[in-house]
Amino acid sequence: MNSFKTKYIMALLLVTTVLSACKKQWDDRTAAVDQQLDKTVMQQIQENGNLSTFSGYLTKLGYDKLLAGSKTYTIFAPTNQALQGVNQAIVNDTAQLKKFVNNHIVAQVYLTNAAQAGLRIRTLGGKNLSFNTTTVDEATITTPNLYVKNGVIHVIDKAIPPKMNISEYIRSLNGVADLHKAYILRQDTTFIDTSKATVQSYDPRTGKPILVPNTGVVNINKYFNRVASLANEDSTYTYFVLTDAAYDAERNKVSKYFTTVTNSNDTTLNILAAYNVLKDVAVRGSFAPAGFNSLTSVNNVTVPASQGAIVQSYRASNGMVYVVNSMPFDIKQKITPIIIEGERPSFFARTDANGSIFYRSRRDDKGVTLKDIMIGTTNTLPANFFAAYKLTNLYTCQYRVVVRAVNDINFSTPTDIVESFNFGQITAPVVGANGTIVPNDVVKFPSQRIGPVLVNGSPFVNYEELTLPTPANRSATNVAGNNPTSTATAANTIGLTGGNFTVTKRTSVNMYVVGANSTTANANNVTFDYVKLVPIIQ
Repeated sequence: MNSFKTKYIMALLLVTTVLSACKKQWDDRTAAVDQQLDKTVMQQIQENGNLSTFSGYLTKLGYDKLLAGSKTYTIFAPTNQALQGVNQAIVNDTAQLKKFVNNHIVAQVYLTNAAQAGLRIRTLGGKNLSFNTTTVDEATITTPNLYVKNGVIHVIDKAIPPKMNISEYIRSLNGVADLHKAYILRQDTTFIDTSKATVQSYDPRTGKPILVPNTGVVNINKYFNRVASLANEDSTYTYFVLTDAAYDAERNKVSKYFTTVTNSNDTTLNILAAYNVLKDVAVRGSFAPAGFNSLTSVNNVTVPASQGAIVQSYRASNGMVYVVNSMPFDIKQKITPIIIEGERPSFFARTDANGSIFYRSRRDDKGVTLKDIMIGTTNTLPANFFAAYKLTNLYTCQYRVVVRAVNDINFSTPTDIVESFNFGQITAPVVGANGTIVPNDVVKFPSQRIGPVLVNGSPFVNYEELTLPTPANRSATNVAGNNPTSTATAANTIGLTGGNFTVTKRTSVNMYVVGANSTTANANNVTFDYVKLVPIIQ
């Protein structure tokens, strides 16, 4: 075959491919059951006697001119019969009628053959509709794809009034979930966004703008910002609203872990406990009761919802809402361990030891990335040098103190690292004569020997978690005594209970990881990967 024939055949194949692609695009266009390309959307609606009521609404609102223009639209046109049940108060109120009609108009063309599962389309009213090949929201498309020169019309058998979003629905509840609703309303607040405010003038001394009063005001809900954007029309959620009995039952289960005034159920306690419960009643996506058996909250907590607990339900514009009379959360998923990472210290015993502080990253024996802190190695440190960590808003309960500290320093002779883990109230720092901060530690766990394990006579790095105080038969052993000690008084909010670290009032404390009482190089090193405070659920 000569080169000319080859080029001819290749050109022919290319033309055939292009024509095929063009035909596919035209086929998509001609999927419309009827085409009136010489008519506008409004003209087509006006000529259909079965849509005369909807046509009258459009004309009343002045939309007959809008829909006769060059912009393209998708119209979901209810039949006259579908509109018979529309409340006359809506028809007589121009503002309400506009909201109603806007929910049937989309400023873009959507044909049913292009609809995909889960497709949601934005209406002129700002609400989203669920659209597939045969339905739009709860309405059935009886006559699809009436294609005209500036859009497409789908005739539907039901009106689709605008729905409330989840936020609006919660606010509308009355007498069924008053406590839950009251919590949400308390989270409403405002702030001034200067970029949206109107500038009145400028301060001649500072040059700062002077804003027109009441401009730039932005309304937000702190709960929505932290948990889920329940007022956002573009996000989809399943949300559970608790009846007063369910709200109280779940809040009472966790309230003792948020004691802010000893033995007092004050308002702050109730708000903190309520947030602990309500942060896990939102689920991403819209679910029917059949899908309740595998729900996980936006915070990755199992949501124990059941169909039998549903008091009422509502299909919102951005998901599903269920009012339920029971939501028995697993408290161990609500009051969870607190992790203190070694590589995130707050301060040190001295400010001049940076050359002895190392933040390390490597893999452990299972191939998982390990990050920790190592203080010491070849440099000389003051005796009892420490790294301190500020712990905020601890649960009020007893804790098991669990440590992972990896001694993998390659000394010529396997050497233990001796360190202790202590806790103290946060007070103004006391600085000793040598410039070292004196830790205010009132709860002290015995010093531990963190050493390589000998396996067949050879040192083997130990990656185990160690629960303090550590039994003598473990690779990390107590240096002095087996019991932690406490100098806490009635004025303190931390202490010891049966050898467990205890917090009696919601507070912030310092944790000190303290090296040995030695100034010999390598004898007072400090290292750990993390400390885990594990709440003892009672």
